[in-house]
Amino acid sequence: MDADPRRREPAGDFSLEPLVPCDPCRFQGQPIPAREWLWEGWIPKRAATALYGDGGTGKSLLAQQFMASIATGRPFLGFPVPRMRVLGVFCEDDDDELQRRQASINAALDVDFADLENMRWISRVGAENLLMTYLADGRGEPSPFFWQLLDLAKAEGVQLVVVDTAADTFGGNENIRPQVRQFINMLTRLAHEIDGAVILLAHPSATGKASGAGDGGSTAWSNSVRSRLYLKRPDAVGGEDPDPNLRLLSRLKANYAAAGVDLSIRWEDGAFVNTVDPTMAAEGEDGSITAHRMREAETWFIEGMNELAAKKLRCNIHRGQANYAPKFLREKTFVCASLSEFELTGAMNRLIKANRIRVEEDGPPSRRRSYLVLVSPDLPGV
Repeated sequence: MDADPRRREPAGDFSLEPLVPCDPCRFQGQPIPAREWLWEGWIPKRAATALYGDGGTGKSLLAQQFMASIATGRPFLGFPVPRMRVLGVFCEDDDDELQRRQASINAALDVDFADLENMRWISRVGAENLLMTYLADGRGEPSPFFWQLLDLAKAEGVQLVVVDTAADTFGGNENIRPQVRQFINMLTRLAHEIDGAVILLAHPSATGKASGAGDGGSTAWSNSVRSRLYLKRPDAVGGEDPDPNLRLLSRLKANYAAAGVDLSIRWEDGAFVNTVDPTMAAEGEDGSITAHRMREAETWFIEGMNELAAKKLRCNIHRGQANYAPKFLREKTFVCASLSEFELTGAMNRLIKANRIRVEEDGPPSRRRSYLVLVSPDLPGV
């Protein structure tokens, strides 16, 4: 039979691997494999996860803290994680900075440097760090550094690789979808080769920050990874600047878990801690506050304010004062007693943004007092 004239042999030394189709009949009677995670719901195994964050928010610290938890088997932000060997590639921090940061993380985890036998990092400050470069025809090629990284990870038995950052390691145009997909596919290949996971740190674009999506460049960045996380500072509410040490970690994309969930964390003494007991998470085991639980918290916040009004009591948005709303509602109302202060704070912020409650003032000019009032006393049922 003559060869199909439409077929063209690939140029250069590129060779085609044989196609091996999977026959699903062979799974008849076989057990369904359980999905594996490094962090349940947030970081899946055998996949690439993107962690976005503005400069200075602490995404490198958060990633290094996750590495230390995985290396020692200590809980991460209160959540259980498996114990594995880990490797970090840090393109922006030298060994001195990484050591200082690790000392604070060790104190938070109650471990010593001697306990980190499963942890390795490489400082690549000032080095050539591209993991993939692109030919004139747009085809990406793994760089020599990628093969070095793969060989090292396999030799060390590593199952988590952290790459900090995309800007240092991606050699293409972030707005060209095929180039982005090839890069993420290469990192996914690395995750499969080590039977573990890869976390890629990245900065959001100006558009991504403004929209709240926390992404950057082509949509292929978000579409190609299996999970995408965004670390940011919480927004100001009612003219009040938020606690500068607070951060919001959002799971904005998840192929294997619910997306659109948030985790409130706080920087304390050089490490991050969870601001809410993970056992109080609703409808799940991943420590997130679900949309259903958030709606409940908003409804109960409104009902709690009605209960305060019946008692002729007021609350306000000023943390540290005796009638700070999230704390005061828990103490003075029956309906809010089962909610955490974290959940009530989130409900308050969302209700103010939705114009369901607002801040008003009264009193003489020398002693103005602010308090919260209901704009819309009712919320849809949950």
